[in-house]
Formats: sequence, structure tokens, C-alpha cells
Amino acid sequence: MLTISELETDPYPVYARLRGEEPVAWVPEARQWLVTGWDDVHTVLTDVERFTTDQPGSPMLDLCGGTPLLMREGRSHDDVREAFGHDFGPHRMNAFVDSTARPVAYKVADELLPSGGADLASDYFEPLTATAVTAMLGLDTGVGTDALRRWGNVLTRVANDFGRDPSLRTTAAEEMADDAALTSVVHRLRAEPDDSVTSHLLHANRPPGHARPDADVVPVLKHIALSVVEPGWLAGWTLAALWSAPDQLDAVRADRSLLRAAVHEAVRWSGPVGVLGRRTTRAVTLGGRELPADDTIAVAIASANRDEAVFTDPDRFDVHRDARTHLAFGTGPHHCPAHPLVIAVACTALDVLLERMPDVRPAPGWRPSPHGWKLRLPGVLDAVWDTVVPRTS
Repeated sequence: MLTISELETDPYPVYARLRGEEPVAWVPEARQWLVTGWDDVHTVLTDVERFTTDQPGSPMLDLCGGTPLLMREGRSHDDVREAFGHDFGPHRMNAFVDSTARPVAYKVADELLPSGGADLASDYFEPLTATAVTAMLGLDTGVGTDALRRWGNVLTRVANDFGRDPSLRTTAAEEMADDAALTSVVHRLRAEPDDSVTSHLLHANRPPGHARPDADVVPVLKHIALSVVEPGWLAGWTLAALWSAPDQLDAVRADRSLLRAAVHEAVRWSGPVGVLGRRTTRAVTLGGRELPADDTIAVAIASANRDEAVFTDPDRFDVHRDARTHLAFGTGPHHCPAHPLVIAVACTALDVLLERMPDVRPAPGWRPSPHGWKLRLPGVLDAVWDTVVPRTS
């Protein structure tokens, strides 16, 4: 019987077996169908008539105090998405990296340099990305950063728990309800708009004096907390992958223009988001199985990204692979609008790390400790360094 435990430990051997033997399989503990093959995954993500993001039983609805963007459909989805989607365009990402992300990366790196070692996941990547993205959202980078970082980690634990820990939902609800810092900014921006993502979410495509209500803004921002920490997870996965392939790490050190390719390959090879949720709107046939209406589906984009029918030697991390074809950010009308942000911040974090600590390497005794299934994290990244390069600007 397929168990969550084996998926959390290392889902990839399980995915490989299922793609060949049972591409649509029932996971009793999760009470969901697991879809693993590229074609079936692509079908579920693009066929909005038969498969919906609307999931009435999701804990995210209660924890976020309403419907996040990820679970909206139709006009509600389009309205909210269009309000801030342009904020993540490539031209805005370039400006964001120069004005915000890179200076934050230098600041966090400089604070770590004298120690000669750290857990780069918790001490560098996560605070860097949380601070930078919080600033882009237009929230206070003191209290706001701490809140969004906590929420991102709380939502991650809930997403990966599947109801197994009865106390977790209560603890998470209390944490997510502590939202005074967020709501105060929303109320200020409702009266005094600026050029932030949150302000656009309130005012874009609305007549003056008719900003979107809190119900269309606060739940979306709370769920975005996952995207606040996701670039740090991706940077961590990229570094872990490079540590596992010393020749490719040497190549990236020698030519940091390869970093972007390394990040794109990492998000294919083992991206932070492993599974997306959908629900059947009617009885459907998928992967040779008959699925009833209103059944929940776990769409394993992580498995599709290692499908042998699409990728040669898919389990190998290769910075020279053309990884532009992957489903790490979904596809169809619900593909992640913030994916340029995730890539840009991960690249910047790694670029500054290799610039300031060029000999950064795993600490003696470090062992990989990835965990999670729906959201898969790289785990502790204990590192040491001897050489510190002074900043030139």
C-alpha cells in the first residue's frame, strides 16, 4: 500500500515505479489520487472544465481566513491575478534585484561572514528571501518579514501533514490569526496607495474609492507567505545539488553566468513544490482509472519533471541540460505568476554567496536531509568557509 511516509522520505523511486505501473494511484492516508506521468499531470493542470483548484475541504481556507489565489476560479481568479501579475514581469524583476534583493543579500551575507560557518538554509537563504520579498510586497520589513516567514513555515507544515497531527491545525490557526501587522498595512494602503504589490492588489483595475475588500486581499497575502520563503528553498536545493556534483559546482564557480541554468535545473530536479492540488468536477477517466466527481487529486509535478518519456537521464542533475521545459511552476491558467521572482531571488542569493564566500562548502559530517512531499525542503545546509572576498561596491 502506498504510504505518505515513503513519499516523504524520498518520493522519486516511488514516482518512477508508479509512472510505469500505476500512473494514477490512490493514497489512502491522504485520501487523494496521486497523478505521476507528464501527460496526465499536464492534462489535469490545463483542463479547467474537469479539474478545478476549488477545494472546499482545504485547511488553507480557514488558516488564510478566506480563499487564496491558488484556489480561486473564473472571474474571481482572473480579477485578483491581473491586479498584481505585472509586478512579476522580467523588467520589474531586474529592477527589484538591483534595488532590493542584492543589497539585502549582501547585508545578510556580511552578518554571517565572521562566523566561518552556518546553516545556510535558516541563516542565509530564508531570511534573505523573506526580507527582500516582504519589501516588494510593500509590507514592513521588520515585523512583516518575521510574520510572513513564520506563516510560510506554518503553512508548509500543515500542507505536508495531511491531518496526522491534530494539534498542528490549532497551533497554525493561532499563528495565522496574529495578523495585525499585515492588516494595518492593508488599511493604510487602501487610503494611501503606492507602487507596491499589496497596493496594486487593492487598487489595480478598480475605480477610485472602490478598492478590493479585505476578503480579496488578506487571504491572498497570507498564502503568498509560501512564496516569500520559496526562493530560499530553491536556492538551497540548487546549492545541495551542486554540492552533490563537484564538477558542476566548479563550473559554476568559474562561470557564474551558469547560475541561472543551475537554478532552472534544480527546480526541475527537485523543486520546493512537489504536488499541486485539484478536484474533479465530474466523473473522469485518467491514466486508465475511473475517478468519481468531487475527488481530490495530488498532481505530482515533481514526478512529471523526472518522466523518462520527456527527459533523458531525468534523475541526474545537469547544469548543461536544457531545462526550460518543466512543470515546476505549473502550467495553464493557474501557473505561478511569481515564478520570475522565485528564479531571480534564488539566483541572486547564490550569486552573492559565491562572490563573498567563494570556497563555501559542506561542513564536515554534513549529510543531506531533505523532507516533505507536497512541499519538499532541502533541509539543513551546514556550511563552512575560509575565504572572504571584500565587496567592491
